Amino acid sequence: MGINMAFNVEWVTLNAMAKVTGYTVAALRSKIKRGQLFEEKHWRRAQDGRLLIHVENFNDWLKQ
Repeated sequence: MGINMAFNVEWVTLNAMAKVTGYTVAALRSKIKRGQLFEEKHWRRAQDGRLLIHVENFNDWLKQ
């Protein structure tokens, strides 16, 4: 019998977002640097310094 686990993840690392969107990590960083993605809406820095992307808000940004 298998285990069915579903996760509702709000924030993911740049690497995780790159894997599911096809954008490279460099492209995501560039969007942050150019101001296309907004801090605390689309991205934030975790306590350990890693950049995280808000999944739902990023998807909304893609649809614009």
